[in-house]
Parts: sequence; C-alpha cells; structure tokens
Amino acid sequence: MSSIITSRHQDYSDLDIDELVDKLTPGEIQKFLDDCDPDDSEIPPALRCNYKCEKVDTGPFNKKALLDFITEQALNTPDIPEVVPHVPGTLRGKRYNPPAKSKPNPNDNIEIALDLGEDVELALSSATTDEIVDLAGIMGLHSIMNQDQYHASQSEKAPKPDPTIGWNGVTKATPLKEFPPEEPNRTNPDDVCEQIKANDPALTSVNLNNVYVSENVFIEMFNAMETNTNLKEFNAANCGMTDTAACILVSAIQANSNLTKLNVESNNISPQTMAKIFEAINVHQAVIDFKGANQQAQFLGNKVETSITRAIEANKVILKVGLHFQFGDCRNRVAVQLQKNLDRLRLKRVAHKLSNAGQ
Repeated sequence: MSSIITSRHQDYSDLDIDELVDKLTPGEIQKFLDDCDPDDSEIPPALRCNYKCEKVDTGPFNKKALLDFITEQALNTPDIPEVVPHVPGTLRGKRYNPPAKSKPNPNDNIEIALDLGEDVELALSSATTDEIVDLAGIMGLHSIMNQDQYHASQSEKAPKPDPTIGWNGVTKATPLKEFPPEEPNRTNPDDVCEQIKANDPALTSVNLNNVYVSENVFIEMFNAMETNTNLKEFNAANCGMTDTAACILVSAIQANSNLTKLNVESNNISPQTMAKIFEAINVHQAVIDFKGANQQAQFLGNKVETSITRAIEANKVILKVGLHFQFGDCRNRVAVQLQKNLDRLRLKRVAHKLSNAGQ
C-alpha cells in the first residue's frame, strides 16, 4: 500500500502546474477561482470575492451625482406605516424600574480582618489618635483625615489641629492672612529726568512702574542717560512707553556702559524695536537682567525671535531674560545660553575664592 502512495506522490510531483493550467477551460478556471480561500493574501482582493459584476461601466465616478441619487431615492421611498399610531402621553408596555439599592447605615460597624503582625498590632493598640493621624499623614493616606491634620503631619511649622476633632470631625477653613494694600508709585518722572540730566550720584536705581510718562519726558530721559555714569537699574513697566521712545532707549543703551538691569514690560514696543534693544545690549554686554514681556504685539514672530536668539547667544554676560518666546527652538536655545552664562559666572566666583585662599 505504501508503495502505491509513493508512486502516486511521485507522479503528482512530476507534473507541471503551467501545463495543467493551460489545459483548463475558462469556465473551469473561473470555477476554480470562486472556490479559492478568501483570506489568502497572495490572491488580489478583486479575485477573492464570489460576486462578479457583469454590468457595463456607466462612466467615471461622480460623487455629487451619487449623493443626489441617494437623496432622491430616500425622498421618494414611502415611510413604513405604524401599526399603532403614536399618542402623546400614552404609556405602552412596562415601565423600567431600577432595583432598589440598600443605603448604608453610618452607624453600622464594618470590620475588616487584617493580619498586620503581632508587633504592629501591639503598637497600634496603644497608639493615641494623634499618633495614628501622624502615621496616616506620613503614609500619604490623606483621604481619611482632614486638611489641617494632613498639613500638621507633613510640616513641623504647621499649627497642630484641635485634638478634639478626631476622625469624624469637620475642620474649618483656615482664615487668610490680610496684608495692607501696596501704596501707589508716587515717583515724579520730571524729577527723575532732572536727576538723570544732572548725573546725580545718589540716583542709581529708577522705578517708574505703573506711572504714566509722556513721550517727551521719556525722550529727554533717554538722551540724558547716554552720558549718565551712575544709573545702574531702570524700571519702566506699564508706563505707556511708545515705539518712538524705545528707539531713543536703544541709542542710550549703546552709549551707557553702567546699566545692569532694565525693565520695560507692559508697554507698546514693537517686535522689531525689541530686537534692536537686544542688539544694543550686546555693545557693552553690561546688562545682566532684562524684562520686556507683555507688549502690544502678542507674538514676536519667527524672524524676530530668531534675531533675538542670535543676539542672546552672542552675549556672555546676560543671566535673566523676561520675554515670551512662541517657538520652542528659540526658547530652548535661550535657556541653554543663559545656563552657560550662569555656569561661567559660577566658575569665575570659585576661581576668585581659590585665588584669595591661596594668598
């Protein structure tokens, strides 16, 4: 029997597949294709389906015509008549009533069997409520204690909660601390302008924040700042500074080598002028802290941000930049450069300490 199977296997293995296919008629080939495996990935998708459309093509695909035809068919097809007409307010069938749920009784004691070990159970049996509250706070179980108890367990500076509250007590909100309102800035811009013109040695810092300053006063102030040798810090946030006055400030920064801090936030400075300010800062590289966010233009733009980034990367002194960058690449490059400047300053400080220690 085995010899017969072996001989048949050799006969089939010697047959040529192409020769067998050539002997099949078109009908037999089609029947063979219809009986094939539809999940065989080696066969094209068009040949896996048993349905074969014999209709002639009507033309290219027209989506609008197809949608119009579907809409027309939907409008012309009559609705299925209702067996029982709908009557508003009439209830048919049974109304669904959800099963009643038993409400838990807060007075019921639910016991949970936990095996904590003899040592832990002995320690907890003799622990007071305050000690258990502290232990729960250390373990982070803040859901079983009130806010005062949790903060008292986390910090030694927090006041201890009322010991009578226990586990079931309700804590009250901690009253907020009242601080007196900040006094308005009473700096007179005209007096500051005269002091800058006179190069007053006592005037090393100017604070004009939240004080409206006219454009003419700003121009006189910045023109005098070019020759001032004592001013080191200038703050003019929310002063109504225009772009014209900011252009004069650019010239003052280029001429003044003593200015170290500059704050012009919340004004009307254009992005192009903001880029010029950073280029002016690089002339002497004396400014270490600059703030210029919240201007009239919400976004600086890619071109301006790239220009400001290149200017900051060329500055080896600046440590703080208060400016909003929309693009992440510029923001990361500025952060990397500021970190390099901080590291450079730290190394200089360490080297200075070592040199003094050696002397």
